[in-house]
Amino acid sequence: MSKTLVVIYNHNLPSMTDDLWESLYPYRRNDYDMILIDNGSTPEGKSKYTTHETGQNCYFGGGLNIALQYFLDSGEYDSLLSLNNDLILQGPNFVRTLREEMFEGDYKIVSPSVLQIESQCKWKYMHCWNTGGTRDVKWVDFQAPLLHKDFIEKIQQYPDELIYGWGQDLLSGVICEQNDWKVGVVDKCPLIHYSARTYKEGKSDIDLTTYCRNAETNMFKYFEKQNLIGIFNQYRQLSSEYDLTKDIK
Repeated sequence: MSKTLVVIYNHNLPSMTDDLWESLYPYRRNDYDMILIDNGSTPEGKSKYTTHETGQNCYFGGGLNIALQYFLDSGEYDSLLSLNNDLILQGPNFVRTLREEMFEGDYKIVSPSVLQIESQCKWKYMHCWNTGGTRDVKWVDFQAPLLHKDFIEKIQQYPDELIYGWGQDLLSGVICEQNDWKVGVVDKCPLIHYSARTYKEGKSDIDLTTYCRNAETNMFKYFEKQNLIGIFNQYRQLSSEYDLTKDIK
């Protein structure tokens, strides 16, 4: 078993989704397979490469849970690469590089570094610090995480309270710390992120403000209920204040 399942999600951004699929599909070699989950798009909003459909908008967390279940049911893969559709990347060695960094470095989660359109990502963990390798961090933003089979078997499914995202990102970091597992950002494998393009282009059933309010309200309640709000706030602070030149870990 030495293959990654690559999953792309689409919600009414067919052109951008098609471009992402085409940037990766020709370079599959023998180390990854690909599926494309349509997350409740209108008929004209579907990608021509769709392989699976939810029938309704399950939002970020719902789509991710569907991908996790597919992974667990298949039993064929050692890792899962979960990709937002609002990404631009260099495909030929993208998956191979992430795989090498994960398995040679004994990581349970790795992510490409992120260059973000309009304004750089709030989380400085995710920036490209030009180290030429992989930096150890507490958690990664889930634009494009590569998740190890061990981690997926541990988490199984993310809580329903986190369906709107981005609580999955921090919860994953907590789980890895609890299990003494490594998390890393791969500087030598960057991508470009357009950030919430579906919502900014008005192609979702809710606007970005509503989405963010729903995400944060449910996320904060979940972490408080689980007595994890302290580590949640610590992780957010570490990531937003991270500065490799000052050796902040």
